[in-house]
Amino acid sequence: MNKITKKDNGIKNSISKLFILRDSCVGTSITQKDNPNIIWFEGAAILLEEGVDQLRSAKNKMDSGGTDASKDFSLSVKDAVSKLIVLKNSCRGDSSLDESDENTNWFAGAESIICEAIDQLQKALQETVTQAVVTAAPKAADDSGDNDSVEAEKQAAAG
Repeated sequence: MNKITKKDNGIKNSISKLFILRDSCVGTSITQKDNPNIIWFEGAAILLEEGVDQLRSAKNKMDSGGTDASKDFSLSVKDAVSKLIVLKNSCRGDSSLDESDENTNWFAGAESIICEAIDQLQKALQETVTQAVVTAAPKAADDSGDNDSVEAEKQAAAG
Protein backbone atom coordinates (compact mmCIF):
# COMPACT_ATOMS: atom_id res chain seq x y z
CA MET A 1 0.00 0.00 0.00
CA ASN A 2 1.50 3.35 -0.96
CA LYS A 3 2.02 6.18 1.54
CA ILE A 4 -0.71 8.40 0.12
CA THR A 5 -3.33 5.65 0.39
CA LYS A 6 -2.13 4.77 3.90
CA LYS A 7 -2.34 8.42 4.99
CA ASP A 8 -5.75 8.78 3.35
CA ASN A 9 -7.05 5.68 5.16
CA GLY A 10 -5.69 6.97 8.48
CA ILE A 11 -7.51 10.27 8.05
CA LYS A 12 -10.76 8.55 7.04
CA ASN A 13 -10.43 6.20 10.01
CA SER A 14 -9.88 9.13 12.38
CA ILE A 15 -12.88 10.98 11.00
CA SER A 16 -15.03 7.86 11.46
CA LYS A 17 -13.91 7.39 15.06
CA LEU A 18 -14.57 11.02 15.89
CA PHE A 19 -18.03 10.86 14.28
CA ILE A 20 -18.91 7.87 16.46
CA LEU A 21 -17.61 9.62 19.56
CA ARG A 22 -19.49 12.79 18.69
CA ASP A 23 -22.73 10.84 18.22
CA SER A 24 -22.13 9.14 21.56
CA CYS A 25 -21.72 12.54 23.25
CA VAL A 26 -24.95 13.78 21.67
CA GLY A 27 -26.75 10.59 22.70
CA THR A 28 -25.48 10.89 26.27
CA SER A 29 -26.62 14.52 26.36
CA ILE A 30 -30.10 13.45 25.32
CA THR A 31 -30.48 10.38 27.53
CA GLN A 32 -28.77 11.61 30.70
CA LYS A 33 -30.31 15.03 31.23
CA ASP A 34 -29.58 14.81 34.97
CA ASN A 35 -25.90 13.94 34.45
CA PRO A 36 -23.66 16.41 36.35
CA ASN A 37 -21.32 16.46 33.34
CA ILE A 38 -23.99 17.20 30.74
CA ILE A 39 -22.18 20.41 29.76
CA TRP A 40 -18.98 18.40 29.17
CA PHE A 41 -20.82 16.07 26.79
CA GLU A 42 -22.39 19.00 24.93
CA GLY A 43 -19.03 20.79 24.67
CA ALA A 44 -17.27 17.60 23.59
CA ALA A 45 -19.84 17.10 20.83
CA ILE A 46 -19.14 20.62 19.55
CA LEU A 47 -15.34 20.17 19.69
CA LEU A 48 -15.62 16.84 17.89
CA GLU A 49 -17.86 18.36 15.22
CA GLU A 50 -15.32 21.15 14.65
CA GLY A 51 -12.48 18.61 14.53
CA VAL A 52 -14.31 16.46 11.98
CA ASP A 53 -15.07 19.53 9.85
CA GLN A 54 -11.39 20.56 9.93
CA LEU A 55 -10.22 17.07 9.00
CA ARG A 56 -12.70 16.85 6.12
CA SER A 57 -11.54 20.25 4.89
CA ALA A 58 -7.89 19.18 5.20
CA LYS A 59 -8.56 15.97 3.30
CA ASN A 60 -10.36 17.87 0.54
CA LYS A 61 -7.43 20.29 0.26
CA MET A 62 -4.99 17.41 -0.11
CA ASP A 63 -7.24 15.69 -2.64
CA SER A 64 -7.44 18.90 -4.70
CA GLY A 65 -3.65 19.06 -4.90
CA GLY A 66 -3.57 22.86 -4.88
CA THR A 67 -0.35 24.82 -4.53
CA ASP A 68 -0.52 25.18 -0.75
CA ALA A 69 -2.45 21.94 -0.16
CA SER A 70 0.25 20.36 1.98
CA LYS A 71 0.64 23.47 4.13
CA ASP A 72 -3.13 23.94 4.53
CA PHE A 73 -3.52 20.24 5.34
CA SER A 74 -0.84 20.44 8.04
CA LEU A 75 -2.34 23.53 9.66
CA SER A 76 -5.86 22.06 9.72
CA VAL A 77 -4.71 18.73 11.13
CA LYS A 78 -2.52 20.39 13.77
CA ASP A 79 -5.47 22.50 14.91
CA ALA A 80 -7.74 19.44 15.05
CA VAL A 81 -5.10 17.48 17.01
CA SER A 82 -4.73 20.27 19.57
CA LYS A 83 -8.50 20.24 20.16
CA LEU A 84 -8.42 16.47 20.54
CA ILE A 85 -5.59 16.68 23.08
CA VAL A 86 -7.63 19.12 25.18
CA LEU A 87 -10.62 16.81 24.95
CA LYS A 88 -8.53 13.74 25.82
CA ASN A 89 -7.09 15.47 28.88
CA SER A 90 -10.56 16.50 30.03
CA CYS A 91 -11.69 12.86 29.82
CA ARG A 92 -9.10 12.00 32.45
CA GLY A 93 -10.32 14.74 34.75
CA ASP A 94 -13.97 13.77 34.47
CA SER A 95 -13.37 10.04 34.84
CA SER A 96 -12.02 10.59 38.36
CA LEU A 97 -15.27 12.17 39.57
CA ASP A 98 -18.03 10.21 41.25
CA GLU A 99 -19.52 8.81 38.08
CA SER A 100 -21.57 5.76 37.38
CA ASP A 101 -19.66 2.72 36.12
CA GLU A 102 -21.22 3.31 32.71
CA ASN A 103 -19.85 6.84 32.48
CA THR A 104 -16.46 5.87 33.91
CA ASN A 105 -16.19 3.24 31.19
CA TRP A 106 -17.39 5.77 28.62
CA PHE A 107 -14.65 8.24 29.57
CA ALA A 108 -12.00 5.52 29.44
CA GLY A 109 -13.23 4.39 26.01
CA ALA A 110 -13.44 7.96 24.74
CA GLU A 111 -9.90 8.66 25.86
CA SER A 112 -8.71 5.53 24.05
CA ILE A 113 -10.52 6.47 20.82
CA ILE A 114 -9.15 10.00 20.95
CA CYS A 115 -5.60 8.70 21.53
CA GLU A 116 -5.91 6.42 18.49
CA ALA A 117 -7.19 9.28 16.34
CA ILE A 118 -4.39 11.58 17.52
CA ASP A 119 -1.78 8.93 16.71
CA GLN A 120 -3.20 8.37 13.23
CA LEU A 121 -3.37 12.10 12.51
CA GLN A 122 0.17 12.69 13.74
CA LYS A 123 1.40 9.88 11.45
CA ALA A 124 -0.45 11.51 8.55
CA LEU A 125 1.19 14.84 9.41
CA GLN A 126 4.62 13.23 9.53
CA GLU A 127 4.04 11.57 6.15
CA THR A 128 2.94 14.91 4.70
CA VAL A 129 6.08 16.64 6.01
CA THR A 130 8.29 13.83 4.70
CA GLN A 131 6.53 13.91 1.34
CA ALA A 132 6.97 17.71 1.12
CA VAL A 133 10.69 17.44 1.89
CA VAL A 134 11.18 14.69 -0.71
CA THR A 135 9.25 16.71 -3.29
CA ALA A 136 11.26 19.86 -2.52
CA ALA A 137 14.63 18.11 -2.67
CA PRO A 138 14.76 17.67 -6.47
CA LYS A 139 13.87 21.35 -6.92
CA ALA A 140 16.75 22.33 -4.65
CA ALA A 141 19.10 20.12 -6.66
CA ASP A 142 17.88 21.70 -9.90
CA ASP A 143 18.36 25.18 -8.46
CA SER A 144 21.91 24.41 -7.36
CA GLY A 145 22.67 23.18 -10.88
CA ASP A 146 21.46 26.50 -12.24
CA ASN A 147 23.63 28.31 -9.70
CA ASP A 148 26.66 26.25 -10.76
CA SER A 149 26.17 27.16 -14.42
CA VAL A 150 25.72 30.84 -13.49
CA GLU A 151 28.95 30.70 -11.46
CA ALA A 152 30.78 29.03 -14.36
CA GLU A 153 29.58 31.76 -16.71
CA LYS A 154 30.73 34.46 -14.26
CA GLN A 155 34.17 32.87 -13.93
CA ALA A 156 34.50 32.50 -17.71
CA ALA A 157 33.53 36.15 -18.20
CA ALA A 158 35.98 37.27 -15.51
CA GLY A 159 38.76 35.60 -17.20
